[in-house]
Order: sequence, then structure tokens, then C-alpha cells
Amino acid sequence: MYDWWNILIFGVIPVLTVAVIFIVKRKCLWTAPLISAVLAFITYMILLTPVTMVEIFHNNEWRGFLFLAVFMQLVITAVLTVAAYFAAYIFKQKRK
Repeated sequence: MYDWWNILIFGVIPVLTVAVIFIVKRKCLWTAPLISAVLAFITYMILLTPVTMVEIFHNNEWRGFLFLAVFMQLVITAVLTVAAYFAAYIFKQKRK
């Protein structure tokens, strides 16, 4: 039931964020993990609308889940960002 949003948060959002920033402005690639984390947090808030924000941040289990999920998403995006920086370096070397 919830497989589609896991794919969205841990796959689509990080890949699209890094890809779009890589194509548009490579010098701002370092912002990809931050933008991706904000998008993931917004997505979680939309998906968890039956659960109020007060419940999420007052319940240790919900809070732990949310922070762990956003941290995992940050790590995934950081790894993709490093790979994009490496690809940019390779492209730059091939031009010279």
C-alpha cells in the first residue's frame, strides 16, 4: 500500500533533484541534499495528513521515524551529489 511513496521519497525525489540541479546549474549542486530533504519533508507531511503535526512531534515513535527517514533520504541524496560532482569533473576533463 505504501510502496509508491517509499519509491517517491527514497528514489524519485533524490534522483530528480540532483539531475535537475546538475543540468541547470552545476555550481549549486551542493544544495541538492537540502532541497531534496525539504521536498521529502513536505511529501511526508502531505502523506501523513491523518496524523496531526502535534502527534508526530510529541510521539517518540513517530518523531524517530520521521527523523530517520529524512536522514536516510539526505544520505541517499548526498551520495548521488558526490556522484554528480565526479561526473562533472569527468566532463570537465574531457573538454580540456
